Formats: sequence, structure tokens, C-alpha cells
Amino acid sequence: MDVLILAAGLGTRMEDLTKDLPKPLLPVKGKPLIDYAFNLIEPLQTKNIFVNTHYHADLIQSHISKNYENIKISFEPEILGTGGGIKKIHQNDLLVLNTDNLWQQQFAQEIKSAWDFFQNNKNIDNLLLTKTNSDFHDLEILPDQSIQFPSNQCNAQFQGCHFIRQGVLEDYPEIFNIPSYWNKCSEEKKLFSFLTTTENTHIGTKDLYLKYSN
Repeated sequence: MDVLILAAGLGTRMEDLTKDLPKPLLPVKGKPLIDYAFNLIEPLQTKNIFVNTHYHADLIQSHISKNYENIKISFEPEILGTGGGIKKIHQNDLLVLNTDNLWQQQFAQEIKSAWDFFQNNKNIDNLLLTKTNSDFHDLEILPDQSIQFPSNQCNAQFQGCHFIRQGVLEDYPEIFNIPSYWNKCSEEKKLFSFLTTTENTHIGTKDLYLKYSN
């Protein structure tokens, strides 16, 4: 599988913490956030690994070149958004990972199972890995496991990890955010959930970072 690690964002919700350091390089329990993503995909059978960059791109590229091999950097002089960043490198079915999670190593097995499910169900254009054992819900899973997005009856949380089918973003602009695609994909009944049980801790704000960083 091809993998894209999203690392181009400005990290504004981290406030002053990202003034001189991009969010993917913020240290948590002794290692940068982006390393949790690299550690997670290590046991997967990956073909191409991409990292998109924009904010403090030089620092991220330096960290990657010193610690990893065969990583393809997708530099965005102008930030393309979570959708545009995917479209720029999207040539094959793709696993997309956020970098504001403390990914647990056992989650790799659930990713493998989700990948097999995705490959065996070609009617699905976008498969979101989700969980229901959470205090925060941001999407609705229907009885057939399709996703209603947006919804005012949310019953699950997006895990920050999803599979997206080759070619489905061709008609989208160069700059856009992925939720606008989810709207259309949901309407067409091609947006589905793969329920997971692993507790990956989301660290997307300054308060959460300070809570879990030590």
C-alpha cells in the first residue's frame, strides 16, 4: 500500500508551542509526534511512503533524512489543505495518517484488516477507521456501516486514519480540505466505517499536548 503522513499544517491549535517547531516535531514521551506514525506503519507492507510538508518544512525534512530512508517528501510552497495534499500524490489506493495521534503499535493489525476489507469492497471510495468508545463523536455510522457526514446524530469518532480510492479526487480543486469530499462521498453511499478498538490518544490542541506530553 501507499501511505501519506499529513505534516503540512500550521498547528495553530497548539498556539505558541508551534511558533518555532512544527506540530509533527513536538516531543511526546521522548520522541516527536511524527515518529509515532512512522513506527505504526513499520510492520505494514508499504510500497511508497509520502510526507507532505509546508510549515517549517526544512525542519521536518531534516528530521526525516537523519532518521529514515526512502521517504518521499511532497513539499507544498502554498498549503493545499488536507484534500489537496492527498490529491497531489494520489496515484494509487492510499492510506492517510494524521500526525496528532499517539498511535499504538497494535493499531497496525487493525489497519491491515481494514486494508483487506477496503480491497475486497470496491464499492467503497473512502474507508474511515473509527471508534465508538469515546466521549467525543464527530460522525454517524449507519446500520450498514456507511457514514452519514455531516450529521447531528453522531455516534462515533474518526481515528485520524483512512483509506481513499485511486482517482476519486481528480475533479476536485488543487486546494481543498477532505471533509468537503466526505460530504459528497457520503451522499453517494461510498463513505464507510471500519470500527476499531485500539485507544489512540488524540493530541490536537495545546491543552491535550500538555496533558499527555510527559
